[in-house]
Order: sequence, then C-alpha cells, then structure tokens
Amino acid sequence: MSWASMRDRMNRVSMRALNDGPACYQDASGMHDVPEVMVDFNIARTGPEGVFLTEQTGITYRKPELCAVVRGGVFIFDNRRFTVEEEIADDGLFVTVACMEQRR
Repeated sequence: MSWASMRDRMNRVSMRALNDGPACYQDASGMHDVPEVMVDFNIARTGPEGVFLTEQTGITYRKPELCAVVRGGVFIFDNRRFTVEEEIADDGLFVTVACMEQRR
C-alpha cells in the first residue's frame, strides 16, 4: 500500500468518524451534494488582539468532494442555510469555510 493510499484511507476514516452528516452546496452553477461535512458552531478566530469567539459557523469538507466554493455560496445542512463568507483553511485534502447562518 502506497503512502498516498494510506493517507486517503486515513482521511476517509477520520471524516466517517467525525462528520455531522450530508449537506448541499448551492452557487451560481447549481446544487452540489456533499456526502459528509463537519460543522463547528461559534468558531474561534485569531486576530491582531488574539483569539476571539465569533458567531460564524465553520464547515469542513473533503476537497475531492467539492473542488471550490465562492463567497455568497450557500451550504444547506440540517434544514439550515449557511452563507459562505471566506475560506479559512485548505490543506489540499480538507477545506474549512467560515459561514453565517441565514436567519428566517
């Protein structure tokens, strides 16, 4: 087994253990299914004055499942809508975006 296949297997196992469920992502090009996402509410961000809590929600997905998201795109998870504000992490395998929940 090659290193790349072991890495991919570890990522699949990690996501299977930590995921919060499926989501959909919608942008100008249409609707895309994302089989597994991790959702973190009230994420902590680092700024010039140190670490602070936000009202943002972090959504993490495997990059091969959804290549790119854009500001203003919408994740639909658990009948809730989250508007993408910015990408905050991308290690080439997992991507985390900061989102704000749309209030009805």
